[in-house]
Amino acid sequence: MSVSNGASTPNDHREERGPALLAVHRPVRYSPAEQRFSTALQQRLDELLRGERNTLMLLRKYPAEPHRIGVMNTPSVNPSDLRVKVVERLIRDALLFLHADPHGGPCAQSHDGEGGLVEIRKYTTKFPHIVIERIDVFEDETGDTRHIQWVARRVQNQRAATRINRMLDAANLGIDVVKLFI
Repeated sequence: MSVSNGASTPNDHREERGPALLAVHRPVRYSPAEQRFSTALQQRLDELLRGERNTLMLLRKYPAEPHRIGVMNTPSVNPSDLRVKVVERLIRDALLFLHADPHGGPCAQSHDGEGGLVEIRKYTTKFPHIVIERIDVFEDETGDTRHIQWVARRVQNQRAATRINRMLDAANLGIDVVKLFI
């Protein structure tokens, strides 16, 4: 989904003093579409954390087009009803919520077959089985940035591993019961 630039008002973002968790702040002024987007973003983050989702595309920026961004697809929201600054703030808050490592891992580089150079760098998060992938795509010849994308990705699905472990435990218990009768 692509979001266009809309007018913003001074009260679009929280003003906080002190640690955010304990601060008193004014409500964020979201439009109805931004409320639906913020709720969808929170639900998808929860799904990622619970292991019900393995990938969550958070943000794509186009440096040559500063008033254009790409975000996760949300069928209940018309992209033209969203303000870029508000959506960027929501996504930034989600990235900062997940983020742990400011340095990231090694940069993997490849060609995309369409005249682009792709660099991928993974960043650890506060959650052991989730990483943030930053994907930069450049024009191969000029080095100009086509876009930058941030994706939260599960590297191990704990929920699936738990189900498998439970089945193995049940099978081992069944073998132990059979051994008792032999």
